[in-house]
Amino acid sequence: MFRKIRFRFIAIASLAILFILASFITVFYSARYVQGNGEIDFVLTVLSKNKGELPESTEVNREFGDRGVSEAVLNQYQYYSFITDENKIPISVNLKHIPQLTRQQLEDYMRNINLNEINGHFRRDGHSYSYRVTKISGSRHLVVVLDSTRYFDDRADLLNLALQMSFYSLLFFIIVVSVFSGFAIKPYIENYEKQKRFITNAGHELKTPLSIISANNELQELTTGETEWTKSTKEQVERLTHLINQLIVLARLEEQPDVVLDRVDFSAVAKEAAEGFKGLIIKDGKNFELQIASGIYVKAEEKSLFELVTLLVDNANKYCDAGGKISVSLSRTNGLKKAKLEVSNTYAEGSKLDYSRFFDRFYREDESHNTQTTGYGIGLSMAESIVKIFKGKISVSYKNDTITFKVTL
Repeated sequence: MFRKIRFRFIAIASLAILFILASFITVFYSARYVQGNGEIDFVLTVLSKNKGELPESTEVNREFGDRGVSEAVLNQYQYYSFITDENKIPISVNLKHIPQLTRQQLEDYMRNINLNEINGHFRRDGHSYSYRVTKISGSRHLVVVLDSTRYFDDRADLLNLALQMSFYSLLFFIIVVSVFSGFAIKPYIENYEKQKRFITNAGHELKTPLSIISANNELQELTTGETEWTKSTKEQVERLTHLINQLIVLARLEEQPDVVLDRVDFSAVAKEAAEGFKGLIIKDGKNFELQIASGIYVKAEEKSLFELVTLLVDNANKYCDAGGKISVSLSRTNGLKKAKLEVSNTYAEGSKLDYSRFFDRFYREDESHNTQTTGYGIGLSMAESIVKIFKGKISVSYKNDTITFKVTL
């Protein structure tokens, strides 16, 4: 159990740091994306306003504000421009600022430019290009194209670097958390162990005064005969003794989570445990239905498996409506790999219950905890502990006035 808690702690901590790293990557990449696009848009705007040429840095700053643009910065941009006629054929081409591009390549790249768009982007021959289309007169258009390869490459490099650094950071964090997680949950483990020891020790200590009370009560009955008071005392002693025994059993179950599991005939165990209640259920005027498929084996411990079925059937009998129906079925799941035990009982008032708390210790649907219905609210908690030891799953549902407990092993 503590191993699962430790793994869960590591997983939650890792997910938290992963979320933080992803947030940082998103923020930094978004900032770089906005910055790069803003610079591309600025250059294309300047080119469009100056007929496909970049003016001197002083004129750029005068027209678009003081951006700190120098001649060296302007000279690093590679771009070309052309003007198209009404047939969308370039009639004027300026390639002097992008020496690696030929007129033939320009005409080939024309297929990637949509003159009906104001802005666009395309990638050819390992280069990324951003363009802007400006209508100048009639059906003529000025198209300015900027080689924006470095912006996209820088953006990709930043993303790759951020992902790599985040991966190694997350890996380092997982290692550190794994090493120190034992110290983080140590107080919880110590507190839990103290609680279990208290239950076990208190249970043994309480048995002695209960034995004395029971002996004195029997002596009183021998002297004066059975009375209403001695009968009530006997019933409460038996009730408290049974509760203590259940608490001790529950504590021992949780102390031995690594019990050795053997191949057990679930069909035989379920049939024997359920049929033990058949006479009592029918005597109470309730209907009993048993559907046990044969030849179903599971990895379990036979005594605990018998106790599991007993707890669920006993719970169903206690809370079944008068004249209601109790059903016990055992079958294979759809995948035929696991066994499925279902124990259900009719209960008209079941819609008012909080099923999320059914496996809590000492939880009773009757908040007054009256003794008209026997039980202490730990039987289902014991059933859950047994199922966890068997590495299975247990759940409860309510439908059509029927409560159903499903165990998958």
